[in-house]
Amino acid sequence: MKRRLINIVITLLVLLSLSFGISFFTHTKFLDYSFFIGLAVTIIIRFFTSKGGFGSRHLHMSIQGSTGIRMESQKFEFSPNIAFFTSLAYTIIAIAAVLYYYRSYF
Repeated sequence: MKRRLINIVITLLVLLSLSFGISFFTHTKFLDYSFFIGLAVTIIIRFFTSKGGFGSRHLHMSIQGSTGIRMESQKFEFSPNIAFFTSLAYTIIAIAAVLYYYRSYF
């Protein structure tokens, strides 16, 4: 339980610091980049925690091409962790906040 809480806090700190950092250096509002940061981090976490995806197949094909040894292919498997769920929740909250804040433009 304690480890999950630490992972949630670290993930939120990374997301918030990236959003604040980019908004500070570009002189824009926090909400302008928060959704895109959340989406990017969610995609990156999903890409690096899945097995048997595009990266694995590409590596196996290049090994097979250079050595001639056939690699055993892995079944695609994604087991989401607490950091993925935290960044997904951040992304959903960020898009809701952006839509609410800019509701007059729609």
